[in-house]
Amino acid sequence: MVNPDYELAAQLRSVATRLTRQIRKQNVRTDFSNSEILTMALLDQYGTLLPSDLAELERVSKQAISQIINRLFEAGYVQRDYIEADKRKVVISLTERGSAMLAETRRIKEEWLAKAMSEVYSNEELALIKAFLPLLQRITNYNG
Repeated sequence: MVNPDYELAAQLRSVATRLTRQIRKQNVRTDFSNSEILTMALLDQYGTLLPSDLAELERVSKQAISQIINRLFEAGYVQRDYIEADKRKVVISLTERGSAMLAETRRIKEEWLAKAMSEVYSNEELALIKAFLPLLQRITNYNG
């Protein structure tokens, strides 16, 4: 297997970090933190999760996820439901209001990115990016 040099890895990391920051800055219409939006995105992806699973996926403490869940619950964006088999356990899921807010947040970010890409890149460059996306997606699945 080809071993890319560290310079290429550093450049890719730097570009990905800066692009992520630019996209996050587009979230100006909400009072929620990136962690709170990530929590809603995970719930959107998985449907329902235990708080401990959310903490693990976000790599935060159980106390931190509890604060995030409480804030989202108070805003009406998530709901808590008891598990029938074990009434001591609660699963968290998005409410319709939470789904709508998440969709709006994504729309704002994607609108900004689409506009920026159309102004910065030629059609040929956009085709190259489109062709390159499957390669980037492969590395996002790598856990080694």
